[in-house]
Amino acid sequence: MTEEYIYKNTVQPSWIDHNNHMHDAQYYSIFSDVVVGFFESVDLYVSYRQTHEITIFSLESHISFLKELLLDDAFYVKVHIYDYDTKRVHLFLTMYNGKDERVATYEVIMIGVSRVTRRSMSFPQAILDKIESAYHVQPTFEAPTQLGHVIGITRK
Repeated sequence: MTEEYIYKNTVQPSWIDHNNHMHDAQYYSIFSDVVVGFFESVDLYVSYRQTHEITIFSLESHISFLKELLLDDAFYVKVHIYDYDTKRVHLFLTMYNGKDERVATYEVIMIGVSRVTRRSMSFPQAILDKIESAYHVQPTFEAPTQLGHVIGITRK
């Protein structure tokens, strides 16, 4: 992977909730699809996972909603590899509207898992090499306040 993975789309009518904006579950669905797309960009395709021992699971995730997306709004999502090791990848995704404003963020840790034992396993070396390469060539990332955010009610 020699360039940043970016997903682009437009808010569809079926994604709108009773508040007339994009449903919160749809954000998770989109972010999940973007994670799959990112892993495909480092050659960990769904078809590869179906024919090899390794698959990937989410360990933990967190979404922050920053602005609304409405029907027909264009948006895009950028993926940043915050950290990784032989078994895990810590990703931070940012969704932007057509005005390049951040509308949502998604932080997730993904782990390699054996389809046979259902236990964690290291990524195949060729995949790990691509993750490492993507990590080193990605654009500079200024960590937003949402990274590592702990949910809670702020008391004054």
